Amino acid sequence: MPALEPLAIRQDGTQRLREPLMPEGDTLFRIAAALGPALEGARVIALELPRSDRRSDHLVGRRVERVEARGKNLLIYFDEGTVLHTHLRMSGAWHLYREGERWKRSEATATAILAVPGYVAVCFRAPIVRLLRASAVGGDRLLGSLGPDLLADGFDAAEALRRLRALDEVPLGVAMMDQRVVAGIGNVYKSELLFRRRLDPFAPVRAYSDEELSAMIDLGRRLLQANVEPRDPSGAYRGPTAHYLHTRTTRTGFDRGRRPVSVYGREGRACYECGAAVQMRRQGTMMRSTYFCPRCQPTRAAPRSPEPAPAGSAPPAGSAPPAS
Repeated sequence: MPALEPLAIRQDGTQRLREPLMPEGDTLFRIAAALGPALEGARVIALELPRSDRRSDHLVGRRVERVEARGKNLLIYFDEGTVLHTHLRMSGAWHLYREGERWKRSEATATAILAVPGYVAVCFRAPIVRLLRASAVGGDRLLGSLGPDLLADGFDAAEALRRLRALDEVPLGVAMMDQRVVAGIGNVYKSELLFRRRLDPFAPVRAYSDEELSAMIDLGRRLLQANVEPRDPSGAYRGPTAHYLHTRTTRTGFDRGRRPVSVYGREGRACYECGAAVQMRRQGTMMRSTYFCPRCQPTRAAPRSPEPAPAGSAPPAGSAPPAS
């Protein structure tokens, strides 16, 4: 059965998505910006984790310290040193409701319910929901090895390049999805970044110069930054899912929402730049989709004799790589 074409055209000529895009770093940033004003500083009335065997009643009466996006993860810190960690992957979503407001999804699909005075934050269908100690985050198998966060104020571009170089033999499109290199990139930004920089997704990292890779990383940071907005200082409530009402835009020179992406989801359609048909191939052990233009992104030949990476230069490895 053919995959559902994710792009459709509205009557006003703008594109919309029939299915929501996978949450990426910008999505989590927007979720944190929406939940933060309602939760931070508030006392916990209830915290339920319906699909977890971990007790959470010890957090009732404690205060929410902060809500933080880290790559594609959301971390909610409590003042007694516990952290609620969620990763949405393809299926999860966070909603924020006023107390007593009707939910948009079934309670049966809720994987975390956090109630504070006046609000209820609900996480639906998240495959990763867990509690851990704040002191353990740095050494955690999922969070401790995350690469520099593209949306962090102190983003370390040199460290991101070093981590990418440690994967010299890996196809660039696969390496970009490794959250140990940089945190926050998913399928959409991967495909769009490589197209914008005219890079072959299937060539190994070693086929590219430091200058090319650094320019790609810099563009990734700028694109994600362009798709988020600072927290509303008023903390005004905008609705349960207002943080999702945003058209991710990776193209320049167009009104937001009109032809917002160059190649992602456009298999078989004409490239906006050259007219060739956009193609899609799957990459890596997870068989993730990569969209590209074969004309704008010609095959890149790699050097014949790659030099071995210096000892100890690989990205920090936990017992499991961070969820992508």
